[in-house]
Amino acid sequence: MKHGSARRSSPSAVLIALLLLALGMTGLLAYQALDAGRTHRAAAERALSDYASFAAWQLNQQASQELLSAMISTFIVPLTRVNAYDPSSWPSPADFRDASLQPPVPAKYMEGVRFFFRFDWRDSAMAVAGETPSPRVLRWVRDTVSRSPGRLETPAMRTQAFGSTDRNPARQLGIIVTNDSYIATIDSIDGRLRVVCYVISRDFDGRPLVTYGFETDARSFAQPLFADVMSRSTLLPPSLLRGIHRDSVLSVVAMAPHGGEVYHSASRAFPSAFTVLDSLDDGFGSMRLAVSLRSDIAPRLVVGGLPRSRLPMLLGLFALTAGLVSAAVVQMRRQQQLAQLRVDFVSGVSHELRTPLAQIRLFAELLRNGQLRSEQERERSFSIIDEESQRLTYLVENVLAFARSEHGRNTVVAEPLAMDSEMQAAIDAFAPLARVRRAKIRSSIQPGLVARVDARALRQIVVNLLDNAVKYGPLGQTVSVELSGKGDRVVISVEDKGPGVPKGERDKVWEPYYRLGREAESAAGGSGIGLSIVGELVRLHAGRAWVEDAAGGGARFVVDFPRESHSDYGAPAAEPKPAAGATA
Repeated sequence: MKHGSARRSSPSAVLIALLLLALGMTGLLAYQALDAGRTHRAAAERALSDYASFAAWQLNQQASQELLSAMISTFIVPLTRVNAYDPSSWPSPADFRDASLQPPVPAKYMEGVRFFFRFDWRDSAMAVAGETPSPRVLRWVRDTVSRSPGRLETPAMRTQAFGSTDRNPARQLGIIVTNDSYIATIDSIDGRLRVVCYVISRDFDGRPLVTYGFETDARSFAQPLFADVMSRSTLLPPSLLRGIHRDSVLSVVAMAPHGGEVYHSASRAFPSAFTVLDSLDDGFGSMRLAVSLRSDIAPRLVVGGLPRSRLPMLLGLFALTAGLVSAAVVQMRRQQQLAQLRVDFVSGVSHELRTPLAQIRLFAELLRNGQLRSEQERERSFSIIDEESQRLTYLVENVLAFARSEHGRNTVVAEPLAMDSEMQAAIDAFAPLARVRRAKIRSSIQPGLVARVDARALRQIVVNLLDNAVKYGPLGQTVSVELSGKGDRVVISVEDKGPGVPKGERDKVWEPYYRLGREAESAAGGSGIGLSIVGELVRLHAGRAWVEDAAGGGARFVVDFPRESHSDYGAPAAEPKPAAGATA
């Protein structure tokens, strides 16, 4: 028996293992797809970050060039008038101011200039033209300028010239001025962001001579310069933008080294996921630059777009697969349980049939061989044969009814019926079977009740309820049967003295093959189909069936049917009612 069980469980174990393997492979494939999507997304994000880095580099180069060009055009006029050997001819701050405001020098970045200055390196004297700066601002300008020459290098070429062939002839410049001589510094002084721009001129030995410069508002200085840069360059190749306006995808911000925004290209802020930071050289105030790609448009710059996360879809797919595998395992277990229940059913029915057949055969042989000595013994043998034949008939009818129910072919022919007489006939038919268990049947039948039922089905319902009460109650018990009318219903109840039915299992007892745990372990026989037949036949009559506690202990099984009036008694029979799913 154990070997047979092992053989039956082996295919199930293999099937479960295959289902779990399929689930594992699905999980592995989902992980690989997720990893591939994550790698693809990381590559696309790196490409977008590289685009932002390229735009930041372009901005740095062009902004540096624009600042240098702006300062050269501003300071070239006073520088041409500096004679290293005649300091008295050096232009004053007022001369510098007047020259810088004449065409073609005037530019928008000069509109915020508050004062111009000249710093004489011979005696550290500073002269100012324009607004009078506060002592703190003046000290900041002086300190800033005085610290600058230490980072300048003297070029190998000592002779410089300026001019053009189509206007004034080129003249030798008597001072040294290189690109790193032009310096801009930005800082917050007196609660305002300020920029000081200046140029340091040196003699041929590299010694500083005179510095010219101006102090201005940082924003009014930076915004025109960066606006010019942005107007002349897209910062990204046009083939990459593919018709997208630069300001729709790119944002540029310039800030002072210690905080404070001086320029913003976008009219309004937009969410950014790809931002690159850079800074200008020290000679241009070390201004910080931030170039950002708009997160919701930036994916259009990547071929195929920025891949979306596949995690929700893959999790959903894995969950669906896991659910299907779980459902398959549950269904398989149910099939195994159903198969076991059917095995138990066949075993139970075989046992139920074998007992009456053995009794019939025994007493038939005794009668045939003339081994019974008295007429009383022969009558008793005939009585036992008759009782066991009725028992066999009851069992066969139950099996046939269950088979019809399983295939949806159970039918009833309902007609108005006198319930009292049919109930009494069913009780009388079951009496011999009750005597076998030494059980007594006490009936309380209300006369005159009429219901539209099938007489054969009613007898089967009553006999099955009585058999269930006698089988699972104690020996010698009294089973109470009651027929009563309650409103528009006819109610039949059967009470036993058994242990009762737990509340959690009262709906399950009407299912095929179901037996209570204690009944499966007890010696009481049973096929497990009696109450399921009762439930099916009651349903076909539009009735109800339920279990409740009996007043004196035990269980009380109740069924009811729609009540008919006396005037309907004797009316023609109704059309047969097929079971649900039955075919004609």
